[in-house]
Amino acid sequence: MSNTGTNTLIKESSNKRHHKKAILFLKEAGATVTDSYQVTVCDNDHTLDKGEVGNAFTVDTDHGKTWLDSSSINFTWLSSDTLQIDYDKKLRTFIQENIVQEVTLIYKAR
Repeated sequence: MSNTGTNTLIKESSNKRHHKKAILFLKEAGATVTDSYQVTVCDNDHTLDKGEVGNAFTVDTDHGKTWLDSSSINFTWLSSDTLQIDYDKKLRTFIQENIVQEVTLIYKAR
């Protein structure tokens, strides 16, 4: 996945202590690379940068097998340091990290 293109914030979710958050954003990559949904886990005061690349989870539509919309990926904080990411199982996964910024990530395909 390229780091060029623009980012559009889809949603974000802070943990109960409000010291970490997860950000879901659309990376619009342009004519030669497909758009992707990317997730960044970061400190709560972090602001999404226009050229940022997700550090936790990156997916696309797998050549149109599904759609990217606000329900494609959902976040549930199970504790202050454990985040569950629920996602559409038709999405094609490029990056799926297990620990980012001292947060454990659990994935649940649906």
